[in-house]
This record gives sequence, C-alpha cells and structure tokens, in this order.
Amino acid sequence: MEDKLLTSLGLNSKEIKLYKAVMKAREVSPAQLARAVGIKRTTCYSLARGLAEKGFLIENSTKRPRTFSLASPADIEDVLSGERKRLVLREKVLKQFASELSRATAGESYPVPSIRFVEEEKLKQFLTKQAPVWDGSALRTDSMWWGFQDHTYVDNFSHVIDAYWRRAPKTIVLKLLSNKSLTEYALKGRHPRRQIKFWDKADNFISTTWIIGDYVVIINTRKHPFYLVEMHDATLAHDMREVFKNLWPLV
Repeated sequence: MEDKLLTSLGLNSKEIKLYKAVMKAREVSPAQLARAVGIKRTTCYSLARGLAEKGFLIENSTKRPRTFSLASPADIEDVLSGERKRLVLREKVLKQFASELSRATAGESYPVPSIRFVEEEKLKQFLTKQAPVWDGSALRTDSMWWGFQDHTYVDNFSHVIDAYWRRAPKTIVLKLLSNKSLTEYALKGRHPRRQIKFWDKADNFISTTWIIGDYVVIINTRKHPFYLVEMHDATLAHDMREVFKNLWPLV
C-alpha cells in the first residue's frame, strides 16, 4: 500500500510505519509491534490505539497480551458511515454557528435602535444634559444639526438656546428649516452658527425635529404637556440627514 494514500487519509509517518508493520504481521502485540518499528512500547501502544479509534486497526483486548490487527473492508464501511453522520452533524452545527455569527456581527454594524421619552417637567434638564452627547455624535459625522422646527420651541426655550451656544463646540453649525415667526426674526443674528431658513412651501411646522449625528430628536412644544422623543438610530439619522442636506440649498 502506497504511503501517499495513507497520508491522504491523515496518517503521519510513524502511523504509516506502524500500520504497515501490522499489515505484514496480520496480528501483533504492542511489544512485537514496538520491536518491528523500532520505537518505545508505550509510544507504539498509544499510536496503535489512535489508529484503532480512527478505524484502521482492530484492538483485541480479550487476548493476553492484547493484540492489534487490520480492520476489514466491512469495518472500514462502518467507519465511512460514521464519518458521514458526523459530517452531516458538523454541517448542521456550522450552519447554526454561521447564522449566530451573522446576527452577532449585524448587531455590531447596525445597533438596535434605542428610544427615550422625556416628559415636560424633565425637558429642560434633559436638553442641557444631553446636548454634549448629541454634539459628540455630530462631530463624528458632519458637525451639523439638521432638521426643521416649530417656532414655539424658541418661544418656550430661548434661554436654553442661549445657554447652549455659550458652550457649544466651535465647529458645530445648526441648519434648520422653520416656519416664519416674529420670534425667529428677533433671534436672527444672535448666534451666527445657528442658521435658520424660512420655507415658504411649508409654513406650518407643528413640531421640532433635529438630526444630530446618529440621533433623531422630536420635540412637541405646541401645546402642553410638552414632550421629547429621542431615537438613537444611525440608519434613520443617516437617511434623514441626506434629505435635509440636499434640501437646504433649494430653500
């Protein structure tokens, strides 16, 4: 039997030498096998046991001393049947693993969106506390606040706007569409990086929506109770940002 065939079956050089010795003797004890191949008896026995587990040899432990002999063609068929079953099982496990891995990596690339609802009594505090978080996200994208707003947000939170621009990062720019209002006209020019365009074709915004980095923020200040909804969703924010980036030059 050629070494190349045995190598292709996964046998190393020592196992091939041992297998050929068994083939020549037909049935042999570990001691006889060790003398035949010229290696230690313990090493020889370990190798023979390994070949028996792989289905190449048959170990007869009822004899004293125990012996090893060649597996018959029928024994090899049993090995093949077992290998087929293991292969089917391994394929099933690998497919399950690939599916789990796909979900895990998808979760890293596309985080599950998170949503927060803020009631009126907590709104001012939340706006002050969360603004640096939004700015940080904006700085990692385009350093812009995009969106549109209802002028009633300015009516109710002009003090929050002034406080924000006193500490906002110097590279942050706000570009919002809005409906015409005396409030916005009065505020115009107070904060140069706060750019507002009045959109004649949509002069009745009833809520404020900001797109800031990976965040979408919706604020209702038209009537009490005021509230805010914050969505942390990179995909939604990206698509809405693209809309406003392309709309801004046209207004």
